[in-house]
Amino acid sequence: MAWKAFISSGQSWRIKANTFFMQRYMDVDDFGVTFCETAITGGKRRFRFEEIECVCISPEDLLSFQVGTEVFSLPIKQNKRKHQEAVSALISGLTRTAPAAAQ
Repeated sequence: MAWKAFISSGQSWRIKANTFFMQRYMDVDDFGVTFCETAITGGKRRFRFEEIECVCISPEDLLSFQVGTEVFSLPIKQNKRKHQEAVSALISGLTRTAPAAAQ
């Protein structure tokens, strides 16, 4: 395993998609993603960038990422600056940790 030198910026970005009945958000920091969905089932989950296999944004502005056989999704507003920054941080983190052959 090759170690990559990386200095943490200490920043994190959050996308909130709360409803009256459910709290949903995604935090992106230098080391991975925290996804929270509070409903009858669910809760807070933490993933390293290396664990995330796929990311996509649907035409309906639904951001989804896959870890193993699970897919986690939340709506975003692509015209909102904070959401743009969080998505950029997510893509940057994935690119930084991707194997050289995949880049």
